[in-house]
Formats: sequence, C-alpha cells, structure tokens
Amino acid sequence: MAEHTVITMSGAGPEKGLGRDPPRDYLLLSLFNILLLGNPCCLSFVALVYSVKSRDRKLVGDMDGALTYAKTSRQMNICAVVLNVLLLIIFLILFFVYMVPILRNLYQPH
Repeated sequence: MAEHTVITMSGAGPEKGLGRDPPRDYLLLSLFNILLLGNPCCLSFVALVYSVKSRDRKLVGDMDGALTYAKTSRQMNICAVVLNVLLLIIFLILFFVYMVPILRNLYQPH
C-alpha cells in the first residue's frame, strides 16, 4: 500500500487579500525602451530594475510592494519614451536647420 503526504497550502486565497488581479510589472515595456529606443539618462535601465523588483515582489506574494514598484516602473518608462521623442524632434529640427543648407550649398553648381 502506498503512503501519501498531503500538504495544505494556506494564505493563497482571497481571505489574504489576493482576490484582485496581480499588478502588471511592465517588464516588456522596459526591455523595449532599453533595447530599441535607447537609454537616455539611464531612465530605461532604472525602469527595468523597478520592473524586476515588481516581478520579484509579485512572486513573493507582496502585492502592495509589487504595485508600488510597478507604478514607479511605468512612470520611468513613460518619461523615457517622452524624452526619446523630444530628443528625436530636437535632432530633426537641428538637422534641417543646420545641415540641409550646408548640403544645399555643397552640391549647388557654381
């Protein structure tokens, strides 16, 4: 006859406050920002760190800590995207203001 061991898992039900959905950790957004958009002022790296911390807190079961880290990660990701867009706009303006006239004069027949 085989013997069985039963382990009851407690603390994982709604009675402990885990009835709501777990918070998002924004890890994919952080990776997108750091790999594809660049890393202005290290905001993308900081957002990635907070995303990993949020995921760790979620795995431990600390949903309040995970939510706090997730909100910080989201804010850093938004700031990184806005800063990237602003830098792109500034670069394009400077390119068209300074480089286009220089290139036009360079290739203009004399």
